[in-house]
Amino acid sequence: MAFAIAAFHPSDQVRMAQARHIRQVVFCDEQGVAAHEEWDGKDDHCEHFLVTEAGVAIGTARVRPYGPGIFKVERVAVLKDKRGTGAGRLIMREIMARLREHTVVLNAQTAVEAFYNRLGFVSEGEVFVEAGIPHIHMIWRP
Repeated sequence: MAFAIAAFHPSDQVRMAQARHIRQVVFCDEQGVAAHEEWDGKDDHCEHFLVTEAGVAIGTARVRPYGPGIFKVERVAVLKDKRGTGAGRLIMREIMARLREHTVVLNAQTAVEAFYNRLGFVSEGEVFVEAGIPHIHMIWRP
């Protein structure tokens, strides 16, 4: 089955609801992230991405401006039964293609640090805990 990817703004209520559902399932339900941490009020300032398979939303991410020439990728999530299928890689490659002339940063859960390394991100600094989960800051420069 082939994937489709769409970039959208939060005003697209249908896609935003699909993205929020994925984030709720992955971060809040599976990983135990508190609702107040997941729903941080920054969604309206981001461009969002949704990957679908046969019209069903299976993955999402958001990107927000982070500084001059710097963008931060956040809330990258793929439904559990679709992990390892290439959906997450598709989202990240789309984001990186759009931001190919900019620096991109993210805070990766250490469990998926190698995934981002394979995409060209470099780990920086020490491991820290965010939402009760170990993370590492990562950066990609064109």
